[in-house]
Amino acid sequence: MTCPTCGAEPCINPSFCRTCREADARHRRDPNAERHGRLLADSISLDPAYWGINKLNGRAANSTVEALMFSLRSGVSALREPGTSQRLAELSDEQLLEIGARLQRFKPEIAPAWTADDVEGLMQLRESFR
Repeated sequence: MTCPTCGAEPCINPSFCRTCREADARHRRDPNAERHGRLLADSISLDPAYWGINKLNGRAANSTVEALMFSLRSGVSALREPGTSQRLAELSDEQLLEIGARLQRFKPEIAPAWTADDVEGLMQLRESFR
């Protein structure tokens, strides 16, 4: 029987071809796949394509989340900085909750853990941007 992936009879590499078919099936299930394809067209410049791909479903890019976490290591005072506020405004509600939990779990050798009141202040500030 001819392999539908590599076209060989018998299949040259069954495990690789199976992995390819599984990846193709996942891609078909991805609701953003068509939009991603349009964003990667030659007529779209890099900057809009990057932001269109990384800003999915109202979520900030992972790099934005990690940059925010890094700035928040310095404590609540970081909330007064414009870059921190801008990153905070980009977060989805889910990301905000994840960050709040991470802030409270800071290890002492990294930064002081935030209190529940500190995290509440962070969340209130974020809501003021909405």
